[in-house]
Amino acid sequence: MKRILLLTASFCMLALGTKAQNKTKAIDSVVKVYQQHGSFNGSVLVYQYGRPVLVKGYGYRDVAKKLLNDSNTVFQIGSVTKTFTATMIMMLQEQGKLNVKDKLNKYFPDYPDGDKITIENLLTHTSGIFNYTEDTSFSTIAMTQHQDRKAMMRVFKDRMTGIEPGSNFYYSNSNYLLLGYIIEDLTGKTYYSALRSMILDPLGMKNTGCNFAGLKSKNKAVGYFSIDDGRGDNAPVIDSSVSYAAGCIYTTVSDLNKWATAVHRKQLLTEEDWKLVTTVYKQNYGYGWMLGEAMGKKSIGHNGGIHGFVSNMFMMPDDASTVILISNKMDDEHSQLRRNITAILNDKKPELPEFKTEIKLNPVYFKDYIGVYTLAPGFEITISQEGDALYAQATGQKKLRLYAERKDFFFFKVVDAQISFMRNDAQAVDKLALRQNGRIMNAPKKK
Repeated sequence: MKRILLLTASFCMLALGTKAQNKTKAIDSVVKVYQQHGSFNGSVLVYQYGRPVLVKGYGYRDVAKKLLNDSNTVFQIGSVTKTFTATMIMMLQEQGKLNVKDKLNKYFPDYPDGDKITIENLLTHTSGIFNYTEDTSFSTIAMTQHQDRKAMMRVFKDRMTGIEPGSNFYYSNSNYLLLGYIIEDLTGKTYYSALRSMILDPLGMKNTGCNFAGLKSKNKAVGYFSIDDGRGDNAPVIDSSVSYAAGCIYTTVSDLNKWATAVHRKQLLTEEDWKLVTTVYKQNYGYGWMLGEAMGKKSIGHNGGIHGFVSNMFMMPDDASTVILISNKMDDEHSQLRRNITAILNDKKPELPEFKTEIKLNPVYFKDYIGVYTLAPGFEITISQEGDALYAQATGQKKLRLYAERKDFFFFKVVDAQISFMRNDAQAVDKLALRQNGRIMNAPKKK
């Protein structure tokens, strides 16, 4: 009897292993589809029931040097940082150093409406405080330079939104800058030092930090606005004093999984406080966590975006699953990809978007298209050829490659737009039509 039971257990383990292998292949195939269509360039980590399903890199961490992404690539994760900051605030509350019901004027006595705004309002984006990243002049000029606390607070402190504290959800990175300053004042450490001592070191996150601009690592990724035709459009690196407690963290998918595992296991905080931080307040947001459902199961996590990088980390406690997607290309699409990965984890069929398919059009046809087309007074589109490739360049913009879907009809991979060339009765191309954002704009060819 014992032998039969052992054999039965062995067959069950074999079946589970085969099932996991099938999921690995399915997820890998789906990610490759997104990669091949220019919609994903980065690293992926997928765990379920505490076991790895897929940990792999796709595309380049450095396009110019042809260095590939892998599980050790170091990326910035933007607003996923908020999950760390919120947890540190709760750890300080458990130590008796603050209370989330404290008013903001306790820490910043002269802050406008500081007697109405609570720490909880900051955590849940219900403070009504102006979002400093919406200041376009600051974003354009100063975000790559070191800024001290006074300089940062000048950007948002006296700019009232008119939103009554506690009344509505308004996502503001300024909330988390203020939380970071509170952490510094209560711990007597810099935010970065407090983060390391409170979370990173206890969890063994050795490849995680904050000063990405100063990071010296062979695994450091270059951040891009877009990658097209084997060329990357480099993005500037935001100074960590600017992104700060709202978005300064860099890490790897493997290190970030240590954080996800700690959340699954309810480490660092009491179980009661983990329940509190993952309670919905407004707009499916808790204390630094985005909350929702996927495949009928509760999901918790956060996404992030910062110049050159996009990140997505979500967990489903019911099956101890974690999906982490981090890209070093800003125009990557994560939400659909994550939904398809989650579908596979739940034995459902993924639903891939209808990507356009490129054909190899004989370059002999390109001579018909080459020229300058007037879209509006002072705004033109120049069509040019380089080798076997066709390019379009709008006035004041970068040159982008066109990919043929069929003769006379082309699409871009880095923007959702298409160009069709139209011929007159003599079959000569005399204008083009640009299709973008639901509009069709005609542009005659200059003679």
